[in-house]
Amino acid sequence: MMRRALLVLALIGGPAWGNPGLRIVSAEFGLFDASNPRAISFEPTHIVPHREGQRYGWIIEVRSKKRSVSVREEYLLPAAGAGAGPGFGPSGGIILLPRRTQVSQRQLVPAGGKIYGEWEIGPGEPPGKRRLQVIVEGELAGDFEYEVR
Repeated sequence: MMRRALLVLALIGGPAWGNPGLRIVSAEFGLFDASNPRAISFEPTHIVPHREGQRYGWIIEVRSKKRSVSVREEYLLPAAGAGAGPGFGPSGGIILLPRRTQVSQRQLVPAGGKIYGEWEIGPGEPPGKRRLQVIVEGELAGDFEYEVR
């Protein structure tokens, strides 16, 4: 429920998430199309075709007084098959905890008030559910659950 509240606030231009120099206006996840190199073609979706070379990612609209913003993308890998470490459940039994893996950290210059993150389905990449969090200037800007199928 918290994730949905954060995304709804981001989509309607909610508070600056505690960072007075930054405002997250909107955040979307979907597919990119490279057929027209002069324009960014983006289709919002949470389903990514399991096809090598398929481009996907996010677009986040920001308002910032800074020329560039710090962006960190993190995958939250599922416990099954992700090498997550064990923890202890409420009844004392062992449960698998999700593991966060940092994927990238970079500075991005907003173009028209928007920043972009793009990925591509690689050879041998397995299908399945994924979760990607995008942190801009230390604030959660996007929390995207999607499936590669």
